[in-house]
Amino acid sequence: MLYDLTILSLLPNTLGAVMPLLPETYKNFSSTGTPLGAFACEFGTLNRFAFLTQYDSVEALTAERARLMQTDNPYGIGQYIGGINSTAFKPLSFAKPIVPGTYGPFYEFRTYTLAPNGLADTEAAWAKIIDRRNEMSPLLTNMASIEEGPQKMVHIWPYNSVEQRVAARGQASKEGIWPPPGGSGHLTNLQSELFVATSFSDLK
Repeated sequence: MLYDLTILSLLPNTLGAVMPLLPETYKNFSSTGTPLGAFACEFGTLNRFAFLTQYDSVEALTAERARLMQTDNPYGIGQYIGGINSTAFKPLSFAKPIVPGTYGPFYEFRTYTLAPNGLADTEAAWAKIIDRRNEMSPLLTNMASIEEGPQKMVHIWPYNSVEQRVAARGQASKEGIWPPPGGSGHLTNLQSELFVATSFSDLK
């Protein structure tokens, strides 16, 4: 199983024109994958939407990317898009399959850049504490990129409120399990953004 995370950046002053089109964009986002969620950036770089799609194989993902390369109207909103960033990921060993449902509406996307050969130690450190951390607020997924270039690890945390996020992270820090002991030694860059699930997303 693979996941594709695609970030669409809209041109300035196009949000009003794009919003009515996005449900259809999401419905037809991939010809070979299963759309899981669509999210609008609330805190971070604005006018950006994150689309999470599941693929059963590398071949299915490759076929979809080949199709997109041949279109002059990406996602049916090509004239409004200022940038597209797509990354393929493989879930880490302790990550449960993503099941559509209501977990948010707030979703924190945390993107960590890993030093070369740093994934194994980082994954092992996370595996030791993730069960306890899930009791405070459940992890949607943690996944590592399989593209060329510096390896990224993206973990997505749903919260029903900003207050829930503060409480869960505070409790984890108080217990000394967050950040995961030994889990930061191979990180070179950390980024956090807060997204909100759209009304048409399967992950809400």
